[in-house]
Amino acid sequence: MKFCCVIVKEILSSVLVLMRLDNSRTYYQVKSMKHILALLSVVAVVASLQVVGGSKKSDCAQQCDKTKTQVGAVAASEGSACQKSKTAVGKEAKTECASLKTLTYKVGGAACEESCSKLVKTLASLDGVSKTESCSKTHMTQISYDASKVKSCDIAAAIKKAGYKLEAQQVSLPVKGMACGSCSSKVGKVLTSLDGVINGSACHVSNKATVLFNPEKLDAKKIAAVINTAGFKTDIVE
Repeated sequence: MKFCCVIVKEILSSVLVLMRLDNSRTYYQVKSMKHILALLSVVAVVASLQVVGGSKKSDCAQQCDKTKTQVGAVAASEGSACQKSKTAVGKEAKTECASLKTLTYKVGGAACEESCSKLVKTLASLDGVSKTESCSKTHMTQISYDASKVKSCDIAAAIKKAGYKLEAQQVSLPVKGMACGSCSSKVGKVLTSLDGVINGSACHVSNKATVLFNPEKLDAKKIAAVINTAGFKTDIVE
């Protein structure tokens, strides 16, 4: 723009020079007129370039704004999809966690390392059993499994079919409301009074009750119901 102003100034100067010339100086008049026309052409070219440049700049700015808008929309869409994915993953993880269970049996016949190893292999072959640990000294076997794939009764049946005997089942229940040793003793007495309970104890420090019972006479739901009837609160945890 500054350059155009300079050129216009030059044109005006040339016009003044032309006006001062008399009629006898036609040559100089023509020369000055050509000079003016040349300057006017330059001004026109510069002006057109500025218009084109401004138009291109405007188009570029609009395109840039469109691109930013599109990118922002894509980012927002991806963020929404990510949130949905996290929610779905959270629900799936919660469902999987709820289906994971643990059984603890006292197994007759698992008295040595070889027999324990055989029992572990038998249970590992069941679809849904993820982990099995068996001890020849305590005769206790712990099975971790997916309740959505295999039932506890199927696990018990597999143990019996392999030639072992289910002597007892053990459960550990969280108990609320035990504030002292007297409360623990009360829960213990309630448990041992049940027909089918081999051993039962409770601890107010850990807020847990551990029960060893005959699975053919009792189950965890009945044990939990007795504890709740005694004035305490428990949930079943297999």
